[in-house]
Amino acid sequence: MRATFHCGFRRNASVREVPVDPAQLAPIDVRIIRALHENARSSMSKIASRLAMPESTVRHRLNRLVRLGIIEFAAIVNPLQLGYQIWAQFHVEVELARMRSVAQRLARAPQVYFVGIATGGYDVLVGAVFRTNKELLDFITGPMAKVPGIVGISTSSILEVVKRSMTFDLPEEAARGNGAPGRRNPGERRSRKRVAAAPIREVQRARPLSRNGSRERADRHRLVRIQR
Repeated sequence: MRATFHCGFRRNASVREVPVDPAQLAPIDVRIIRALHENARSSMSKIASRLAMPESTVRHRLNRLVRLGIIEFAAIVNPLQLGYQIWAQFHVEVELARMRSVAQRLARAPQVYFVGIATGGYDVLVGAVFRTNKELLDFITGPMAKVPGIVGISTSSILEVVKRSMTFDLPEEAARGNGAPGRRNPGERRSRKRVAAAPIREVQRARPLSRNGSRERADRHRLVRIQR
């Protein structure tokens, strides 16, 4: 299982697709992501121990990263080990009015692992894997031929995979902690308020009481109000 830095290639309805400002990544987030890059199977307790921070902090920050769609977790399978010896790239020319519908239709095919709308000489780029040349031919003459709006197809086959990775460089401004001025983590603001309130409660408890008890009643009322 790998930690993947989400860059908009994979459409997933469960995550937010609005681009995330790099300023929302704190240095602690970068450290957690890098730890997952090195070993995505690490438990939260191990990550917390390695980064010298509470496990609850790691869990909170990691859940936030997943909720924002910055990282995703997936079991990445090696197609070659499953007998998929042919990695094909399709450069598809389509009618402009049907560009999105063609891309969505091709994305439903189980052989397809990547679909993107592109600029340049071709409108849609498709990546797919096959076990044999016959499977490749059947896909071209079968499912692809039935998609309305396709004008032309250029096919190429990958002979050797030099690099296949789903990890990306993290924004340097996030690693350095250069976020927007004056912005803090909401949890940090709550934490500071609690710390600031503690001395006030101690001061109220330490006030001397008068003989007639009026100061005692006032102090009790003030202490209850502060505790609320």
